[in-house]
Amino acid sequence: MLVWEAVIEAADTTLVTTEWAMYEIAKHPEKQEYLYQEIQKVCGNKTVTEDHLPELPYLNAVFHETMRRHSPVPLVPPRLVHENTNLAGYEVPAGTEIIINLYGCNMNKNDWAEPEEWKPERFLDGRFEAVDMHKTMAFGAGRRACAGSMQAMNISCTAIGRFVQEFAWRLEEGDEDKVDTIQLTTNRLYPLHVYLAPRGRK
Repeated sequence: MLVWEAVIEAADTTLVTTEWAMYEIAKHPEKQEYLYQEIQKVCGNKTVTEDHLPELPYLNAVFHETMRRHSPVPLVPPRLVHENTNLAGYEVPAGTEIIINLYGCNMNKNDWAEPEEWKPERFLDGRFEAVDMHKTMAFGAGRRACAGSMQAMNISCTAIGRFVQEFAWRLEEGDEDKVDTIQLTTNRLYPLHVYLAPRGRK
């Protein structure tokens, strides 16, 4: 594996996902408060750790919805078709390189109601079966799915939980619609500027 692949697939995508999650959390104070109350109920005065994640469904929903709305890698790297294939009515000959547009899939109105809206609730209350948690294909699929998916999820969810547990987040005025991206992964074109208020946790 090339060094740049390891960096992109591990550190960069996790960082990008976490930053977009904090942007959305700061933008939606009511959802931030709901998440904070869930953390308080489960953790109390204890620091959020990976061990708490199975008990924090809304935090997990925040992660998955962020992966859907702000796919850290909008295009799956090229895949080679090994045999003649019929894909949704299209004949794809062997030897063809194909690229999957994850962003397009995750913003498809036929699959997602109001796809442009960030709604963690999509992944709650049995609206999706466990297998559908991979519906966003954020970690790829099949034998070439990301080997570090669980690690990335644990790192990002724990970081998001800690950030919300320690601080109340608010966007800088005028930054609500700054969603432009740059580079191969969907890094924010404009730095994330927020106001942080310590929650005074004992």
